[in-house]
Amino acid sequence: MRVILADDDQQSLETVRDFLKDITNIEIVAQCQNSEELVETVIRQKPDILLVDVQMSKKNGMDAVKECLMFHPQVKLIFICAQHDHALEAFQMNAIDYIVKPVGKNRLYQAIEKAITIIMYERKESPKIIIKHLPIKDLHGISYIPQQDILFIEKSGKKCLIYTEDNVIETNENIGTLLNKLDDSFFPAHRSYIINLKKIKRIVPKNETYLAYFDHIDQQASISKLKINEVKDKISQFMKSL
Repeated sequence: MRVILADDDQQSLETVRDFLKDITNIEIVAQCQNSEELVETVIRQKPDILLVDVQMSKKNGMDAVKECLMFHPQVKLIFICAQHDHALEAFQMNAIDYIVKPVGKNRLYQAIEKAITIIMYERKESPKIIIKHLPIKDLHGISYIPQQDILFIEKSGKKCLIYTEDNVIETNENIGTLLNKLDDSFFPAHRSYIINLKKIKRIVPKNETYLAYFDHIDQQASISKLKINEVKDKISQFMKSL
């Protein structure tokens, strides 16, 4: 996804840019620090997503955004502003989200995830959002777990349990939804398990199935006998790529 950042506050620009580095399918194609530059850049670059603070110099920020929409109506807008003053007008322009500074990483990821999902739906593509952090819904909203920390995910009744070396996180999201948000190092090895192929320590046969063992935890993940050869092939491919 092609993204333009627009803000006359250099520190805010750098913060947002650093947060976006953790999203692998995001490309920052330009950064703008005034409204005139913003309009010219949107016309030239035609981004998928525009993250903008409307309180910029040289031209009214809202007028600049409206001008951008005239030339590129498909762009998805995420406003990042110091105050709530422009929220109503922003949503009247079909903004995806409106974030009040200071920008939090989880809050930004939530907005980006929403924008990507809408874009992929409009393109009639599967909304596979490959983020280096796994976004999960919990009682407090959305939390983000670094994918590299996840060992495996287990379906337990109507919930899923996400195992890391230090913790077990519970979510009401279904296992298929979680798989769709993960990168290619994760594999559905069993109808109730997603395993991180890069984290498996050893595989041991047990009765009609197989068990995957991981470092630093006592729990194991099951691998279906129908999937065991594919699991071994994928692990071998990962080893060759190292």
